[in-house]
Amino acid sequence: MCGIAGIINYSENLKEIKKNIKQIIIAQDNRGPDNNDIWVSSCNKVSLGHNRLSIIDLTNNANQPFISHDGNFIITFNGEIYNYLEIKKELLSSNVKFRSNSDTEVLIEAYKKWGINFLLKLRGMYAFAIYDKIKKKMFLARDPFGIKPLYYINKNKIFYFASEIKALKKINNIDFKKTNNSILQYYIWGNMEGNKTIYNDIYLLEEGSYKVIDDNGDVFDCKFADIKEKIINSNKSNFKNKNELGDYLKEIFDETVSYHHISDVPVSILLSSGIDSSVIAASSKNNKNLNSLTLEFPDNENKKSESYLAKKTAKINNIEHYVDYISKEEMNDLTNFFFKKMDSPTNDGLNVYYISYLAKKLKSKVIISGIGGDEFFMGYPSFDRIPKINDFFSKLKYNKNIDKIYQYFSKILIKTLRLNPKISKIYSHGSEPEKTFFLQRSLFTKDEIEEILDKDIFIQAWKELNIFEKLKKDVDKIEDHRLKIMFLEIKYYLIPKLLRDADWASMSNSVELRTPFVDWQFFEKLLPILKSNVKIDKLFLANLYKKNIPNEIFRRKKTGFSLPYRSIMKNVYKSNIKYNHPNKDWSLLSINNYLNNQ
Repeated sequence: MCGIAGIINYSENLKEIKKNIKQIIIAQDNRGPDNNDIWVSSCNKVSLGHNRLSIIDLTNNANQPFISHDGNFIITFNGEIYNYLEIKKELLSSNVKFRSNSDTEVLIEAYKKWGINFLLKLRGMYAFAIYDKIKKKMFLARDPFGIKPLYYINKNKIFYFASEIKALKKINNIDFKKTNNSILQYYIWGNMEGNKTIYNDIYLLEEGSYKVIDDNGDVFDCKFADIKEKIINSNKSNFKNKNELGDYLKEIFDETVSYHHISDVPVSILLSSGIDSSVIAASSKNNKNLNSLTLEFPDNENKKSESYLAKKTAKINNIEHYVDYISKEEMNDLTNFFFKKMDSPTNDGLNVYYISYLAKKLKSKVIISGIGGDEFFMGYPSFDRIPKINDFFSKLKYNKNIDKIYQYFSKILIKTLRLNPKISKIYSHGSEPEKTFFLQRSLFTKDEIEEILDKDIFIQAWKELNIFEKLKKDVDKIEDHRLKIMFLEIKYYLIPKLLRDADWASMSNSVELRTPFVDWQFFEKLLPILKSNVKIDKLFLANLYKKNIPNEIFRRKKTGFSLPYRSIMKNVYKSNIKYNHPNKDWSLLSINNYLNNQ
């Protein structure tokens, strides 16, 4: 896990290239404290930079930017290729020579042998750039789920890229301006969706895609892995019975967990009292060089259940376990650092920042998280709630007058009973899955956003975003309602929030975070099962490991990794509490702190 950077300059002004690449690397040095270096072409038009966090092949032989044997290919790579040994074996059979034991060298040799098609062979999380001196082209790619980030600027015949937004902001002579559309996106989703960032000139390379920049500065884009297409085109499994299906599911899950343990440094599981992390622990029981971590907070109501059950899970699976109770003083300091390190506006990520801080204290470079379990195994309330709401309201004929009456009385109930203001929109939105999803996932209501933002800015940005039409198009041709919700959860929550925040929050502490549930090859094998007649959810998966999971975990309600937001806001920031839901107040505090730290 590392930080990458590069500049491709086809303008006539080449004076700033070395200065800018150094500034970018320095700005993201937390991503790779073990080594950093830059490579600049003889013509000074192309430069690559790298911050290294040593995970695979700890020797200097694996330092980057990495240059091929023949000197014609240079790579800077962030991530892990879990099946690199298999690819390496295939390359060795073709008499390819290696001088390191790294997955980085495997990437560059695979590109040399198979060209762009080598992307279809990769299993892992990655963002990388390869400069081809023969073709005079730069090749950039990002993994199918976008676990690893790659931000870029393409301006005035100069192409810049880096692992973090704040690194790109160190570039001279660019006036970075925040966009109204992105700010509105934040108040809707709590993050920036798609390839957008809060800044007008900085974009995110889309997941499962690559770019080619030729020697004229022209940029070509292509998609090599598409989540929606994979959902639509996957076949339905034809297992004879539930037991046979369960055996297969356990086999493919054990496989993906095993891949995620590949490392030359110790690996730690982030273990809570939930099903996702417990299943990973149960599947990991035979792996060596492994421990587990649990973080607790002062005044946490779930302190006993969280740590007690995590310890019990670890003991059953013979995993060494650590529990750390973060003090109020530590929490205050860490929260302030969190806002200073925040790479993109978000109302999430603090939990990962805390736990990666613990991992760093314990000298753990690699941590494994249960992120993705709720998306792929239907763990969120939305999977059951949205279809029920849609079914109920689809039977009611919509009437504008009835809707007005409904809104009037619901608003009274909201004020008197302090109910969620979203209920006023259920009648008008409830029969359409995409609108119901919006109600479920949106941070603030449309009315609340109008009160926060300037009215003219809001009206224009809302019109340009065209949220409902976009959501409707997103689920077009996906027939199964649960798979529709799964895709929306992946696109609007998992990728732009959970994965994006997990990356910068963990790397702020120089810690690599891995997500076995979020694995493209596992996803490909899982989809036919999800399309079967057997209801597949987290409980079904957990029952496959019931001998290695405490019974109490099966009986617990879903709690998630809860944080004492109200305590933080009151004690650390002396913030006024305006909304009933602490997430809203935290979201306002979060974006204000982000903007103040820029």
